[in-house]
Amino acid sequence: MLESIRKSAGESVVLKLLFGIIALVFVFFYVGTAGFSQLEVAARVNDQMVTKRDYDRAYGNLDRFYRNASPTNLPSATQLGEQALAQLINTEILVQEAANLGLEVGEDELRDAIAALPDFQIDGRFNKTRYLETLQMVGLKPSDFENEQRRQMLATKVLDIVRSGVHVTDAEIEQYFKFENDRVTLRFIRVPRANFATEVTFTEADVTAYYDENQERFREPDRTAIRYLAFRPEAFESQVEPSDEDLRIYYDEQRSTYEVGEQVRARHILFKVAPDASEEAKTAVRQRAVDIRTRAIEGEDFATLAQENSEDSTAAAGGDLGAFGRGVMTGPFEEAAFALETGAISDLVETQFGIHIIKVEEKTPAQTKTLDEVRDEVRSAVQKRESRVLTLRKVEEAFEKLADGGSMADVGTEYGLQVSESTPFGRNELIPGLGYQPKVAEAALSLTEGELSEIMNLDSGYVIFQVKEKIPSRIPPLADVRLKVEEALRDSRASEAAKARAETLLAALRADGDIRALGEREGFEVQETGEVGRFGGFIPKLGNIPALNDQAFKLTAENRVAPEVYVADGDAIIAVLGERIPAPADQLETDKSALADRLRSQKEGATVGDFIADLREQAKIELGTGYALAAES
Repeated sequence: MLESIRKSAGESVVLKLLFGIIALVFVFFYVGTAGFSQLEVAARVNDQMVTKRDYDRAYGNLDRFYRNASPTNLPSATQLGEQALAQLINTEILVQEAANLGLEVGEDELRDAIAALPDFQIDGRFNKTRYLETLQMVGLKPSDFENEQRRQMLATKVLDIVRSGVHVTDAEIEQYFKFENDRVTLRFIRVPRANFATEVTFTEADVTAYYDENQERFREPDRTAIRYLAFRPEAFESQVEPSDEDLRIYYDEQRSTYEVGEQVRARHILFKVAPDASEEAKTAVRQRAVDIRTRAIEGEDFATLAQENSEDSTAAAGGDLGAFGRGVMTGPFEEAAFALETGAISDLVETQFGIHIIKVEEKTPAQTKTLDEVRDEVRSAVQKRESRVLTLRKVEEAFEKLADGGSMADVGTEYGLQVSESTPFGRNELIPGLGYQPKVAEAALSLTEGELSEIMNLDSGYVIFQVKEKIPSRIPPLADVRLKVEEALRDSRASEAAKARAETLLAALRADGDIRALGEREGFEVQETGEVGRFGGFIPKLGNIPALNDQAFKLTAENRVAPEVYVADGDAIIAVLGERIPAPADQLETDKSALADRLRSQKEGATVGDFIADLREQAKIELGTGYALAAES
C-alpha cells in the first residue's frame, strides 16, 4: 500500500529499477512463458504466443513510465495499448530472428550482464542478496527476470548486426552540416490586427453565430476540488532532538561541506587603462602606478594612497576587498595576491580592468571547521533531515487510519493539522494552498468523489487528500462567457482585416520585390528577423511560424518573396529573403565527429525501423480478439 511513497521518499532501488532496467525489459522485451492454455492470447507471432499477461504487464509498465516521465501529457489508453502490443510483437520477431541467425546468450554472458547492472551492486560489486531482495520488491522471480534479460540481449545482438552495416561518408557529413548550419534572414512587414480592432462591429446574431461555430474554444476542462492534510517537516522539527552522536555522524558524513579553502584579505589600488589607449597613454598610467607603489613601499599608508589614487569603487574604503578565496578574482590578480606574504606589496599587476597594486593584509590557511564551530548549523541540518523522516512516518500512520475509515478531521486533530479545502482546479492549474502540483492534480482528476489519494510526495512535504467534488468538462452557456466570445470575435475579425490588408501589400510586393520601397510607400516599418535556422520553426521577432520557417529556405535571389500571408499572434506578416548565410566552413572540422555520430545514429534508427518492418511483413501475425495495432506500427 505504501510502496509508491517509500520509493519516492528518496533515491530508492525500486524506483530506479521500475523505470530503468525492468521498465525497459517489460515494455520492450517481455514475452512470458507460462502455460498458454490457461491464458488469453493477445497476439500470435508465427508459432509463438503473446499472452494477455504479457500484454497487461507491458501496458502497466508503459503506463507507469509515462506517468513518471510526463504526468501532465499522457497518451490515451488506446495509444498505450497499441504501443505495448507493437513492442511485444517487435521483440518476439527479433528473438525469432536471433534463432534464425544462430545467435545465443551463454550462461556466463548472461551472468556478467546482470552482475554489471548498478541496481544489483553494493560498492560497485554484484551482491546476490541485493539482487534477490530487489526482484522480490517488484514481484519477480529470478528465473523470470533472467529469461527476459536473455531475450533482451538476443534482440540487442540482432540489432547490433543491423547497425554494424550502417556507415556515413564525408560527403554525407558535409551535406548534413550545411543542412543544419545554413542560416537565412528575412525582411518583413507586420500588419497589426490592433490597427483594425476599433473598426470591428458585430451584431447580437454575429456573437451567437460565432459562439455556435466555436463552442469548443470556450470549453471548460474537467475540474475537481479536494480536502487535504498537508504534512510539512517544519511542523515536526520541534519533536526531533538529535543526540551528540547524531551530530557527530552527520558532521563526519558532510565534513567536506565545512572545509574552508585558503583565504586572503587584501587592499588594492587600481589605475584604469582604456582598451583603445595609445602606447603613450599606457606608459603614462604605468609610470603613475610605479610612483604610487614606490610611495607605498617607502612606508606611506596604503589605505590613504588608495583613497586618493584608486579608480576602483573600493577607493572610499581604502581599497579594501575583504577576504576572498581562490576562483573569485581574475587570474593574474589572484595569482599575485596568493603569492604574497602578509604585509607585502605586489609588483604592478595587469588585468582586463587596468593596472593594480595589491597589499595583503592577512592570510588564512585552508582549514576544516570543527564540529563545535558549526554545531548549531549541524543541529539544524539534522533536525531538518530527521523531521522529514518523522513526517513520513506520521503521514504513513495517518494514511492507514484514513484508509481504515477514519475521518480526515479526526486524523488532522490527532496530528495537530488543519484540514484544508481547495476550490476547483484543472489539470494544469494552480491548486489553492498547494501551488502548481501537476502530480496531485493528475491524481485528483483520476479519482472518484470521496476517494482517498495515495500519499503524495511534494517538495514541501507530503499530502493526503480526498476528492470533495468532481466537475466534468462542459461548454458553458453563452451568457456565462459573453465577454470572452465578444473579445474572441473582435480579435478574429481584426485579424481577418489585417490579413486582407496584407494580401493587397503582397500583391504589390510580387510586382517589384522591393519591400523597403513598399513599406515606405504604404507607411509600414520594414524589420529584419536576424538569423533563422531550419529547425524548430522559431523566427526571431516573429515567433513560431513553421510554414514561414520552412519556406524561408526555399527562397532564392530570383524568387525572394514568400508566397503567402502568414499570421503571428493575430498580426499579418509578409516577408522576403534578406540574406543567405552559408554554414561556416571552418566549423565543419570541429563538429565533424559529433555530426558523424548523430548522422550515424539517425541512419541506424531508420535502418532498424526498415529491418523490423521487413520482418513483420514476412511474419504471420494474428491479433487476439479486442486487440489492435496502430496503423503505422
